[in-house]
Amino acid sequence: MDPDTPDQAVPERRKRVDLREIFEEIITRVEPFFQKDTGINGGTTEYWAARVIHDAHPGLTQHDIKVLVDAAARYYRERVPA
Repeated sequence: MDPDTPDQAVPERRKRVDLREIFEEIITRVEPFFQKDTGINGGTTEYWAARVIHDAHPGLTQHDIKVLVDAAARYYRERVPA
């Protein structure tokens, strides 16, 4: 089985494709909250990232927002050197 063969469909492993569709936009919006040395009195800024996501997409549930904040945090943690 050749993975480069285009006629072999790979099933989507993600359950929430709708969240994936807005992820690129989300990471752009919340980038300031995950930059190195960003924090408010030493605390995390994930609360503020969640607020920005909610303001941009008020139809999302709190769970959806949490999933996106966690994914954005992981995205920046893996791409930004410590």
